[in-house]
Amino acid sequence: MRIVLFVFAAIACLLFLTSTSTPAIRQLSLRKPSVSEPQIPNQVWQCYTTVGPRNTSITHHSALKATKIGANIVASWFPVDGDWSYRFIGSEVGTKFVKEHFKYQQDVVDVYTSLRVPVMVSDFLRYLLLAGEGGIYADSDVEMIKPLQDWVPEDYRNVTRAMVGIEVDHASKEAEDDGWAFRFTQHTLVAAKGHPIMTNMVRNVTDKMLALAEEKHTKMSELELHDRDVVRITGPRGFKDIVFEHLSKETDSTVGWRNLTGMKEPKLFGDTLIVPINFFAGGQSHSGSDGSSPDKRVQHYWKGTWRHWDESM
Repeated sequence: MRIVLFVFAAIACLLFLTSTSTPAIRQLSLRKPSVSEPQIPNQVWQCYTTVGPRNTSITHHSALKATKIGANIVASWFPVDGDWSYRFIGSEVGTKFVKEHFKYQQDVVDVYTSLRVPVMVSDFLRYLLLAGEGGIYADSDVEMIKPLQDWVPEDYRNVTRAMVGIEVDHASKEAEDDGWAFRFTQHTLVAAKGHPIMTNMVRNVTDKMLALAEEKHTKMSELELHDRDVVRITGPRGFKDIVFEHLSKETDSTVGWRNLTGMKEPKLFGDTLIVPINFFAGGQSHSGSDGSSPDKRVQHYWKGTWRHWDESM
């Protein structure tokens, strides 16, 4: 009898130590990622897109020349680490990718090929690339600082299927977020193939664009869109809503900016790792970020590459 009680006590003790030794942040999740789910592939994506009749193949050289991207920024991605691969996507290849990967979602293809606002095309394509194949997406004005294999902190590598960085954080816990005081990075995105954040963004953009065309009784390609439409559909507000929706679902609770503002360490919500501002947006004085932080993965130079294509080239 004493032996049985001793064994029972030992097991109980072991279970207690195991539960308390697990990082507290992992308790934010109610669901443990399945090993059968796709992991983040060793694939880097960058793209440059145009709209309208000049929807032809764009070379890496011509895109960089048009946007005046420095050679040092481009060189930071070459050679990519170890067995990582790199793909630069122009408009023609981007359209082909969407038609092939979303052939059973014709409304997605129709919306993508009908968009005429450059920044929306660029935004939408990055979500489509990661939803379709996964990997790391970075704008062409983003410089890689830390080797790719070190991006996801070691403690989280086996459980992370998406990594989202904070870009702006100058909200206070006492003040309401006005939509701009807190947002996530879109210039650098990390996700496994088919991750819900990316697939939900694809569906959200598609549904909102179709609804807007129906509301205005016009064709998608003839829609007159305003900055607020860009922000709420493909831009930072639309993306932030989808991210918070996913984090809330993972924890079965309402997750918002108050749960993340001021964070200094990564936080894992199910399979999604939210990382502090220094990871992807270091050096922004308005948000108290540190440009020299050892956490820094990239440097974004804010060239606004989608604005600068020279049609005369």
